[in-house]
Amino acid sequence: MLDKSVNLLEELDSISKIHFLKRDDIDDIMIEFSKRILVALKIERISVWLFNPDKTAIISAGEYDLRSRAFKKNSVLTQAEHPHYFEAINHNKILLVPNTYKHVSTEEFTDDYLKPNDIISLMDIPLRIEGELIGVMCFEKTGKTEKEFTDKEQTFAFSIALVFTSNMEARHRRAAQHKLEQALHEKDLLIKEINHRVKNNFSILISLLRIRKNQSHSPELQNILEEYEQRIFSMMKIQDLLSHSENYTSVNVSDYLNELIKEFKSTHPEIASNIESNIIRTEHSLPTKNAIHLGLLVTEIFINSFKYAHPSSKNYKFSIGLSANKNQVSLMIGDNGGGFDFKKLSTGNTLGLPLIKDLSENIDAKSDFPTTGNGFYKFLIQTSI
Repeated sequence: MLDKSVNLLEELDSISKIHFLKRDDIDDIMIEFSKRILVALKIERISVWLFNPDKTAIISAGEYDLRSRAFKKNSVLTQAEHPHYFEAINHNKILLVPNTYKHVSTEEFTDDYLKPNDIISLMDIPLRIEGELIGVMCFEKTGKTEKEFTDKEQTFAFSIALVFTSNMEARHRRAAQHKLEQALHEKDLLIKEINHRVKNNFSILISLLRIRKNQSHSPELQNILEEYEQRIFSMMKIQDLLSHSENYTSVNVSDYLNELIKEFKSTHPEIASNIESNIIRTEHSLPTKNAIHLGLLVTEIFINSFKYAHPSSKNYKFSIGLSANKNQVSLMIGDNGGGFDFKKLSTGNTLGLPLIKDLSENIDAKSDFPTTGNGFYKFLIQTSI
């Protein structure tokens, strides 16, 4: 289907933006072609008319008269004043009129077009793009002697019209492509601005939490605020990766996990050397929503490990491993503590473990949870590449 937002007349006038030609240059080219066509067909006038956007009128893109060597454009013929002609070009492949003053389709033009231009015979070929009528090309004989256009002349005129239509179709596609690129560029700028504002809001929220944490003398409140700070950071880091990659629909899994590990070490420098990672570099990605859930999942596991396993183990190690296979990744995450009965404890009055369970379900992960003697989680997650 044609892009209705593209006006071919306006596009013809703005061709210089694409072809580095001025409109005067285009007119000169049309004049030169018109001269050759008129000589070949032994007629005096040729004109090209294009519909206005609502198709209530045709407007001349160029009219050349060999007798006076005059070229003009922007003449207007309305459907309201010439209904039979508009109907004819809508329903005919070609309109052949030996005597324009006696033909039902053209006699309407007698006073405003035929007599002023002394046109006695015409051959009009409707112009179509993808089956849709966009205008008409007119080959006009002047004077008193009628003309019957031969089959060869009709074939020649059809070829000229086809070349013109092909050129207009290419121009239409370029104009539509230009509009699309403009829209995509504007959308990209809007997404970047939204992304920037979201990051700023996250940063402000984290700053407020840190200020409140530093003002508090309650270790319990400080720990709670720090946990929420890390949860928010895991979401903010998504915005960073989206901004850097300029891909706002998906997030690279390995890049994201590496960023989270950096933050864990930065937030808890006292155990930085106890945090181990074995994350392969992969192109596997997750949709943004799933990536946010994964980040919260990993963050929650780390928070629980630091809260419960770290204080009880002198040789504490927290590990994250990532491997990839076809369209899925395998994530192994946990610590070397004594483990616990995840199934039993997750039904208790706690936030962390039920949240981990819900988040794993939200990303459709195949999950293995810790058991007594095993402090590791394993998740098998479907991804895209």
